[in-house]
Amino acid sequence: MMRVACMKMEKIDVPENAWIRETAKICGDVTVGCAGAAGVLEQALQSADWLKSRHSELTELTLRLDSDIAEVTQATSEASALSEAAVTRLMGGNDTIKLSIASFSALIGLIGNLGTHITGFAAAMEQVKRVSQAIDTIARTTNMLALNAAIEAEKAGDAGQTFSVVAAEVKKLALDSRAAAVEITGTVNSLSNEAAKFVGQIEDGIATSSEAQQQFSSLQDLIDDVSEIIGQMGNRSREIASNTADVHQSLIEAQHVRDAVAEANGTMFSAVGNAHKQLVELEALANGMFDSIVHSGLSHDDLKYVELATEQARKVEALTENAIGLGTLSMDALFDSDLQLIEGSNPPRYRTRLTDWAERNWQPVLESVKATNPDAIMSVVCSSNKGFLPVHLKEFSRAPTGEITHDTKYCRNGRVLFEGCDITAKASEKDFTMAVYRHEGDGKTYKIVRNVYVPLRINGRRWGDLEIAYVI
Repeated sequence: MMRVACMKMEKIDVPENAWIRETAKICGDVTVGCAGAAGVLEQALQSADWLKSRHSELTELTLRLDSDIAEVTQATSEASALSEAAVTRLMGGNDTIKLSIASFSALIGLIGNLGTHITGFAAAMEQVKRVSQAIDTIARTTNMLALNAAIEAEKAGDAGQTFSVVAAEVKKLALDSRAAAVEITGTVNSLSNEAAKFVGQIEDGIATSSEAQQQFSSLQDLIDDVSEIIGQMGNRSREIASNTADVHQSLIEAQHVRDAVAEANGTMFSAVGNAHKQLVELEALANGMFDSIVHSGLSHDDLKYVELATEQARKVEALTENAIGLGTLSMDALFDSDLQLIEGSNPPRYRTRLTDWAERNWQPVLESVKATNPDAIMSVVCSSNKGFLPVHLKEFSRAPTGEITHDTKYCRNGRVLFEGCDITAKASEKDFTMAVYRHEGDGKTYKIVRNVYVPLRINGRRWGDLEIAYVI
């Protein structure tokens, strides 16, 4: 937005002429059109600048992504190599387990054979035990026979003396045989018990070995499954590595496209920037022409707002000078430039020693101006030489909510608005200054308005301007 001062023009006294009025209207419309076009180009410039910043962010993101993909490729390659190594080692372990299972099976067979032999040995011991018992029986019988023989020899006297000696020897042999049979039976019983225990342990061992053999078989199956899974992981890792390589290539190609887009956007940004600069200059010239047309008295539609603003400016001056005369307002408070930030305001708003008095005394005047034509008049303010708005219409003096769009549009009291045509108007010493500018609205959209600035001089000292923004 630019607003330029124009040389002071004297009102031209010309007869009423439709062509002249139409020309004045066209001049005003051209100025509005220039402001609108400048606004469109400004938005295009902002969009191009936004694209430029986004492109830089996208490039940085792409570089990070490319770096991450390179790391993924490296990691997947390493994972593939590790998978192959793991499969190789697992297969070696699998072969070892197969040999172990075969050896274990042979060992189980040997243990089974040993159990069979031990069982046979136990049977032989039973046979020896029965033979020993038979010997014991024979020894008992022989002992009885020897005893009978001894008795008969005794009866025979000297004739049976020799037979008595034989009977004694037979008796001794029977006793020795029985003693041997008893000892053999005891030993055989002990061996039989031990053999039975050993056979039981062998049977338990065979049962446990069979379970172990089954577990070995399950372990072999598990290793086969793990080997297959790891092999699949290796295949997937190779696929991922291949896919990430394709993504890397796509990113490179995308970077070329982005570079081309960035170059085109840069060219567009430069072209739009130059067009915007030229249109802003044209807007300034159009504003100067518009100001001259109104000062010449050729635009009757705008002159009525000049007259309204002038009338109300005089009213504000008289009201303010009267308050200073009564002591309810001081010149120091009126021209207080120590802006105190209102906490929590966004956009920033400020207060001075003038604020409270202006709300009580200037705001009713501003409201009365708005009421004269509420559909056409957009805003009415008193703005200082530095663009400070101590008070605004009630519509634009709402309590802030913290939501930027709402507060930008409706919390304008206390704002400092000082750019473009505002600067030009404050520097002008003419009786009024005309301009067309883009009213910011909610900060996202704007409306093209015409604006008249009428100087406010309090006790001969320029304070600022009374402004009326309106549409036709």
